[in-house]
Amino acid sequence: MKLSVSSFNKYQTCPRLYWLEKVEGWVDTTAKPWLAFGSNFGEIMAIADIHGVDEAERNIDAMIEDPFKAAEANYLLRKWELKYKSSPEPLADIGGVSGIEYELELDLSHLVNDRFELIFTGFIDKVFEKEGELRINERKTTSDVINLKSAYWNRLNFDPQIVGYCWALGETISTPVSRVTYEVFRKPNKAVDAKLFTHGTDALEYREKLLNSLSVRVARDAEMVMRKPVYVTEDLKHDFLNDFLKVANDIHDAKVLSRDSDQPELEWIRRPNACEMYRGCVYKPFCGRKTSLESTDYIVQVPKDNTYD
Repeated sequence: MKLSVSSFNKYQTCPRLYWLEKVEGWVDTTAKPWLAFGSNFGEIMAIADIHGVDEAERNIDAMIEDPFKAAEANYLLRKWELKYKSSPEPLADIGGVSGIEYELELDLSHLVNDRFELIFTGFIDKVFEKEGELRINERKTTSDVINLKSAYWNRLNFDPQIVGYCWALGETISTPVSRVTYEVFRKPNKAVDAKLFTHGTDALEYREKLLNSLSVRVARDAEMVMRKPVYVTEDLKHDFLNDFLKVANDIHDAKVLSRDSDQPELEWIRRPNACEMYRGCVYKPFCGRKTSLESTDYIVQVPKDNTYD
């Protein structure tokens, strides 16, 4: 099986949730605009890294349908350029492969109990080179305050995803990777300075207002783009690997036990207190009850490639 860090996190949140989505193949089709913006903006920044800011700007309107969101992406792109153009992070060449959206695929089958196939997978936003070593750039978008004194950064400490990426990239290149730059973009419509970032009734006027504000000094709590370096220790990597292998073994065992069972869901135990985490689990009304998922019009089952978990 192929196991990503996001799936590893999902299983730890709730095995039943993992079973529904990664084994049974159920998908919540409810629109998630906050995720769509982050994903699209990440693609825009990838273009900026490869082809430059001007080319990235030319692609914004085609990639982001909402003209107000497109205006905000344009503003954040130019804000990033203005703030960090004097401290570039040149893309690394990793064995002839570009460091942008770098794909990890590492065979760990020799490390698990029953020697079943286990492939660690993931995509790193950006790998760059500085002072003769490879480093990771992890990009995020948020509505939270992001100045360096903000509590926002606390949630990124010991982030298992980035710890896992450091470990796996180090294994891939046979050299430890321990330095990460978090690069965070704050969505302008949530900025504290409401007067400066209020939407108008016209998207072009809104874009012009945002771009004209690039040189305007904003309050500390209205910082829109911020970098923060972190160091991932070898102890953290070791702990991550142990946890990752334990979860992989648990998933494998649950699959073996449930494969020929009349009620396979019984092997995937619902985790107490997980239902209300984050935005609340969409499957909660149907989990362990008689109501069938087939009766919903926003949760659908899709064909599943069983090699992915």
